[in-house]
Amino acid sequence: MPVGNSDQGIGLGAGDIMLSSDMFYQFIDWRHDQIDPNEPFDHKGTLATSLIVPKITIGLSDWWNVSFQQVLGDRHMGWDVSNSSKHHREEHSHSTLLNAVGGYLGDSRVMLRYLALNTGRGVGSRLFIGIGVVIPSKNTLIKSPFEKDGNGEYEDHRHFAMTDGVHKGQFELQYYYKKISNPVFLGGTVKIAEPLSDNKYGFSGSRLSEFSLSLLFNKKNPLKVPISTNIVISHEAEAFWNGNPAPNSENTIMTPGVGFFFSSDFATLTLNIQKPYYLNSAISEEGGTDYHEEAHVWQVSLSMRKMLDYTIPWLYW
Repeated sequence: MPVGNSDQGIGLGAGDIMLSSDMFYQFIDWRHDQIDPNEPFDHKGTLATSLIVPKITIGLSDWWNVSFQQVLGDRHMGWDVSNSSKHHREEHSHSTLLNAVGGYLGDSRVMLRYLALNTGRGVGSRLFIGIGVVIPSKNTLIKSPFEKDGNGEYEDHRHFAMTDGVHKGQFELQYYYKKISNPVFLGGTVKIAEPLSDNKYGFSGSRLSEFSLSLLFNKKNPLKVPISTNIVISHEAEAFWNGNPAPNSENTIMTPGVGFFFSSDFATLTLNIQKPYYLNSAISEEGGTDYHEEAHVWQVSLSMRKMLDYTIPWLYW
């Protein structure tokens, strides 16, 4: 997330309300060699994810705020092979399959943040400490896609859903420093999301560890709009289905990007363009490394921030 935005509640006082929304689109063009002897052909296709994430943040005091967000959206698998496959097909995540409950709801998230350092509008540091919980929807996989039937063959299955179906605890540490000269904001974020327990289908989920670094430059540039540069490095640890390692669940992704900020009378808008690079992950069903996997990914997001001209009376003092 770009440095310098007000998403974390900088400037919120007791009873203040901020509404925000992130619209996100990711496109993956992928392929890999044959992995199933019953399907003597390469697998190739696309996976497009379209999300909208509305969020409300309320100032509990000049130092504390609480936020709630809900992921809504759809994921679409494009299948670029004329042969039928038990592993892939033309489908959406809102449809139900043997091992997946379809729908449009993703995770919801409740976060409590404390503004430990804040130098106000002047030069200096801002430090946020946050804790929260991630609550999954029912729109998840209900059976491992890697299981085979009694004849040792795969059943029709899906590898993606709107949520991994696991409750998680989340910890965040965010530090920003404001300057007079460019870059006017610089800082970083450390985030850890830890699964609290296996879900009722036997899936453990992955621990997410994420580090991001961002720089924000003012409008003294050829485009005459504030610009941010950012890089995110994330690692997902190995997950398990019923105690068995889930292939492809462990991965490390590096995502550089650039953002553009626009202000209007209604809200502040941020356009982000990012290019993820998968550093050590595989995309085949068997989780091998000799299937000549390829994945080309782009993603773009549009964020909106709006401070309401309303204060909750019983929180204001």
